Amino acid sequence: MMMFRQWGARALYVVVIAAFGVFGNAAVGAPADGDLQMVIVLSRHGVRSPTAKPGAQDVYSSKPWPKWSVEPGYLTPHGKQLMTMMGGWYRAYYADAGLLPANGCLNPASIYVTADDEERTLESAHGLVDGFDAHCALDVHAAPKRGSDALFSHDFSNASDADRELAVAAVLGRTGNDPAHLAAANAGLLADMQSVLLGCAPGSCTAAQTNGKKVLMDQDSSIAAASGDGLISIKSPLHNASTFAENFFLEYVEGMPMSDVAWGNITPIKLGQLLALHSSYSDVSERTPAVAKAYAGNLATRIAATLQQSTQSKPVTGAIGKPGAKFMFLVGHDTNIETLAGLLDLHWMLPEQPVDPTFTGGALVFELRRVAKTRQYTVRAYYVSQSLEQMRQSTPLDLQHSPEQAPVFIPGCSRSTPGYDCPLDRFVDLVSRITSKSSN
Repeated sequence: MMMFRQWGARALYVVVIAAFGVFGNAAVGAPADGDLQMVIVLSRHGVRSPTAKPGAQDVYSSKPWPKWSVEPGYLTPHGKQLMTMMGGWYRAYYADAGLLPANGCLNPASIYVTADDEERTLESAHGLVDGFDAHCALDVHAAPKRGSDALFSHDFSNASDADRELAVAAVLGRTGNDPAHLAAANAGLLADMQSVLLGCAPGSCTAAQTNGKKVLMDQDSSIAAASGDGLISIKSPLHNASTFAENFFLEYVEGMPMSDVAWGNITPIKLGQLLALHSSYSDVSERTPAVAKAYAGNLATRIAATLQQSTQSKPVTGAIGKPGAKFMFLVGHDTNIETLAGLLDLHWMLPEQPVDPTFTGGALVFELRRVAKTRQYTVRAYYVSQSLEQMRQSTPLDLQHSPEQAPVFIPGCSRSTPGYDCPLDRFVDLVSRITSKSSN
């Protein structure tokens, strides 16, 4: 086993490259901790191709980026296979917990599946269903881009100037009012990224190495209000490096030969280090509370309403699906998980992953339990994700070989109990308070 520890701009980052199964994958909460009532899985889509058009990013690297077998931003066949594996694991895990039967088709009224209306999210949802309830009649609902049912998309075309100004101020306030500090705080890792891209460190690149190329650290830095349906626009070498690190990650978990992963210029350990650039940028751009509230306020409110609805026999305004649902898959993007976590101040750590990872196929899970002794409903949250090696090797999942899990503490609500139980009424009050207009 090899372990690398680095103190970065955000927090401790731990990367572990080890044989699968060395780290425990024990369940984050046993059925005895409370009668399980329902589960909401907010999942990121599976492994996709980079969203940029082929060749668009070649100007930053000495060699062309590798070609993919699918259109930009589309789910790959390997990515769908991994989502099917996750679906099978959820079925086994929650059958073992007593929520679902282990075999046979599920009652369609007890399961609700919805996904953002994009190819990679819809196909990821179908992959989950294939593993969760194979060959049975479960529908996948496509969430619209706009309107009250738009769970995953964000339309700020009606945002006021004051909304955008507040978001800009909130992010600037985290940078000492200087956008250039984003790059300065991550200078070491940005230098490593530059070396991977062009084969030279900042300040030492030759004219031949930079001829016709863009040097990462030469990019302008700015934080400004966005136009159209956007909220905020951040330009920074950190933004670009975040995208490149994500692309290297996608190459690795897709199973490309190591000679094609960052052109053979990184090891798995170095990949883990560079992924901290992605998490550092996401922390500022997605988790800043004013930004997170604008993006995830509706999603948080609807999740809270859905948990409430599960305790009643009648519909609750804003709830997702209908009363009687025991299990929900909400399939969106890393931005959905990041912004919801930023809104509620949720954090987690897993082996071989950066702080607060939102890897492809990973999910933020909310469980509703009822404590028999007190008859009180509680909410328990955890994050779950396949490891880098599980994704790269298509490692089969079962109760003995699970994805990595981390219990999540909900500030202002969780108690010091196993699984950090949060009373449902306190959770609903917390979400209401945080998402109210006066909370700004």
